[in-house]
Amino acid sequence: MPKPASQKFRLPLKVKLSLLITLLVVLSVLLVSNFLLDRAEKSLTSEITKRGFTIARDLALSARNSLVTRDDLALSLLVRDTLRDEDVSYAVIADEDGKVVADKDLNLVGKQIERPKELKPLGQEMLVQTYADAEGGHIIDFAVPMEFSKVRIGALYLGFSDRSIRQTIGDARKHSLWITGFMVLGGIGGAVGLAIVLTKPILKLAQGTKAIAAGSFDITLPVTSRDEIGDLTESFNDMARNLREKEKIKRAFSSYVARQVVDEILKHPDDITFSGERRDVTVIFCDMRGFTSLTEKLPPEEVVAALNAFYSLMIELTIKNNGTINKFLGDAVMAIFGAPTAYPDHCLRAVETALAMQAGVAELSAQRVALGKEPISIGIGISAGEAVAGTVGTEDQMEYTVIGDKVNLAARLESNAKPGQILVSESTFQQVADQVDGRCLGTVYVKGREEAVVVFEILSRKD
Repeated sequence: MPKPASQKFRLPLKVKLSLLITLLVVLSVLLVSNFLLDRAEKSLTSEITKRGFTIARDLALSARNSLVTRDDLALSLLVRDTLRDEDVSYAVIADEDGKVVADKDLNLVGKQIERPKELKPLGQEMLVQTYADAEGGHIIDFAVPMEFSKVRIGALYLGFSDRSIRQTIGDARKHSLWITGFMVLGGIGGAVGLAIVLTKPILKLAQGTKAIAAGSFDITLPVTSRDEIGDLTESFNDMARNLREKEKIKRAFSSYVARQVVDEILKHPDDITFSGERRDVTVIFCDMRGFTSLTEKLPPEEVVAALNAFYSLMIELTIKNNGTINKFLGDAVMAIFGAPTAYPDHCLRAVETALAMQAGVAELSAQRVALGKEPISIGIGISAGEAVAGTVGTEDQMEYTVIGDKVNLAARLESNAKPGQILVSESTFQQVADQVDGRCLGTVYVKGREEAVVVFEILSRKD
């Protein structure tokens, strides 16, 4: 079973940046160091080759006369003086037959000279060759033919070791490693600091995004840099500000228009007309009975307070069942179920809301009586069926509503309802008959209809 994303190994961004920058520093230092050391080694090798060439040539010229006169002592002194140079591994003078005439090892004098097999034999010109020695280094071999009056009289063999070069390069490499170590440590410190500086605003952005996702739009992040991170932070603040203003508009607008309508408007601001369409809806008309006489008996402030308590109750119960308060008609309200948001059980939702309104107003009336105020009651009419839903009005002022015969029928049923009654049409009652108890009141003639309407009164839910 795969692990959830939250349980998988997670490498923080600052660690990734630190590792990347440190790796780049290490690679850069190593590449530069190796390049410089290689150049230094080649340069030193070139210099020692030039020096060996000069020494070999001068030694051959100095030894030529002594070799002709067979002055072995002079030749030995020349070889001994040459070997005082720490870079010279050997200096050998041989005659025309290849026998050693002068060497640091006197036991080899008079014997046939032995040369490494990998070296080419000497010709008429100076020959410079390199071969590996027993110590793991290299010997630069200078073979110089010696002539007198254009007659070959012998040869000089001079070997230069790269031991000093290797020692110099080795010391330089050690120093380079120390410098590399210090630079790596400095690079790690700088990388960690840079990573923290770069990731800190990103972490704040992540926290701010989570806060907005949770519905908290009152957030503003400080812009601490003038780069892409700063631009991103400013864009985030603009987004949060726009969402905050949008939410304020939504809350303010919802005080006058149903929240579902506000959501649709904010979701599709370019399609704000909500073109009319046929929808299957249920409409409730709820009217406060005896309101006219109530206004005559009470001061205006108490009338407004009574209306506000009534409206608050109607709005709360309607929204609770996903309905929409469409109109406030003086002492009456009109609510819609099934538009603009469609629900397959909109008729049952409307009936449940009506029963809750009935119970809520009875409780509100009891509270008023307990305070010595006039009681209130309501009459409710409900009708379900097809209606045209959309906006009406002009570009300056629009209203989302539903229009049709079923809407008119709900209004007429409400006007025929007695205080505390919930009246529905026969077709409406048939949609909820399995869930509610009701009784048939027979036929009633309502205004605007020539034929009588079969009316039912909703009593309660069956459960």
